[in-house]
Amino acid sequence: MNLSAELQRWLAPSAHELVARVSAASSARGYRACFVGGAVRDLLLGESSLDIDIIIEGDAHEVARDCVGPDDAPPVFHRSFGTATISSGQQRIDLATARAESYSQPGALPDVWPGSIEDDLVRRDFTTNAMALVLGGEHHGELIDPHGGRLDLEHGLLRILHEQSFVDDATRIFRGVRYEQRFGFVFEDETKRLLFRDVGRVRDISGDRVRHEFDRIMEEAAPELALRRLDGLGVLETVAPGLRFDVGQASAIARARTSGFSAERLLETMWCVLAWRLASAGAGEFVTRLNLPRRLATPVEDCRRLHEAEERLDQDRLAPSAIYALLHHMSSAALKAGSFLLDGATSRGHVHTYLKKLRYVRPALNGEALREMGFSSGPEIGRMLELVRDARLDGLVNSRTEEELLVRSVLGHRSGE
Repeated sequence: MNLSAELQRWLAPSAHELVARVSAASSARGYRACFVGGAVRDLLLGESSLDIDIIIEGDAHEVARDCVGPDDAPPVFHRSFGTATISSGQQRIDLATARAESYSQPGALPDVWPGSIEDDLVRRDFTTNAMALVLGGEHHGELIDPHGGRLDLEHGLLRILHEQSFVDDATRIFRGVRYEQRFGFVFEDETKRLLFRDVGRVRDISGDRVRHEFDRIMEEAAPELALRRLDGLGVLETVAPGLRFDVGQASAIARARTSGFSAERLLETMWCVLAWRLASAGAGEFVTRLNLPRRLATPVEDCRRLHEAEERLDQDRLAPSAIYALLHHMSSAALKAGSFLLDGATSRGHVHTYLKKLRYVRPALNGEALREMGFSSGPEIGRMLELVRDARLDGLVNSRTEEELLVRSVLGHRSGE
């Protein structure tokens, strides 16, 4: 099957010249170059692809050097993986030396060495990602499909390449679920049987690698679909005991995606939603198991504190200053998750009020003004500012003048003691 015409239409204009350079440089060195993996899958599906990966049957670093023009940025080399990234303008292409691999033990990173295109394809996760498209020469556009990936693609099937696939690398389960939900695919029957057989192998995977798979899921257009599927397959319970993802959590992530958060804040919130159903002890184990960086660990741990505060928070006549005191030390991501997921409507309402209004309340007076009024020590000024802020929150003062009257009354009371 030759797809040269489809390739010509599919490639973005900015990619044509760069791909041609790679093809020419590879041919000049007697190497075979091929599109592989997701790029071939997306071409056959008619989907745009952000990632263009080219495998070189030879030294990818040499080809990368040969492709650089006088106005281009130098290649970026990743020597431990035998890969390089070249770019021209906004277009980037990743080049890799074709590799063969073996696994010394389940869950370990593979041992790799240079190999053929066919060797490289056999180490892929699913048949739909184990296809290649020849670039350049008389076979330009020819599809290499030794594992029946095109037929599986036509039938929407996810099929692993061999029985030990999930044993070798259980992160393939996470990737399969992503593809399943993104494209509307289903796991082929034998692949599903082996997935259930080997789901416990997720425990063999390092926390950093599992965390990376969750991060990739959260980059999807609707990550809640993949997370629900992982829960249904029993994968989440294998990651951490008690880790669940129910309909309420799915709704929370769907709502968070439309909240106008920055990408960083949205990611933090989704991690909070994912960890929400864990007990306090489980949250700590989850943070440790996945080696969460502090920027994620702090919001997740704040979810536990929010759970612990819910009984006090779930009171109808709670003063705004009391709400502020309970919540102001917690991260916005944890509070946003709580505004969707706390059990009590009253507590959810108080969190919403804090996020929308109370956290922005500030006294008109500042430390310098208080010093001019007679306060000297830092702790004394801090306590006074808190008193004025609480009075503002509770509507007891509403202007700078009223704040000054409150402060003078405190000063007068103190001098009369």
